Amino acid sequence: MTSVDEAAVLALNAAAADHVDPLGPDRLDWFRLIAAHAVVVELEGEVVAFVLTFTPGSAHDSLDFQWFTETYADRFLHLDRIVVAEEHRRQGIGTMVYRAVERAAKPFDRLVCQIRSDPPSVAALAFHAGRDFVEVGKLRRPDGITAALCSKELTD
Repeated sequence: MTSVDEAAVLALNAAAADHVDPLGPDRLDWFRLIAAHAVVVELEGEVVAFVLTFTPGSAHDSLDFQWFTETYADRFLHLDRIVVAEEHRRQGIGTMVYRAVERAAKPFDRLVCQIRSDPPSVAALAFHAGRDFVEVGKLRRPDGITAALCSKELTD
């Protein structure tokens, strides 16, 4: 992900506002600097998806990242968000990105994320359950949203 991708990434994030936290240009720039992975997926020159992950010890300031740090210390890779353009969903892009991120998370023993559970993000909860994520905690956020804190164990 480069600065050239900024407008497309921000538009994708805004279109997925019911499922992911807001993202403005300054925060995206900061995330790109501190992320383990800040990657876009392109099809025919168009950005159709993006992913952001963070390793333990990063400067990420979200409440869920702090919870995972307190719970797992340095044994997790934090999946902050994956967004796939609506017209490209159910084409395997999300699965492809998750496989790559899970491979990257293997040395950390687990991949963790938060999923809105109240109000529920039904599709996201089902997708993650299908990928063997399990709920390991709940977090009531200051914005009134409750998030399911989920983990996929990657140890053999």
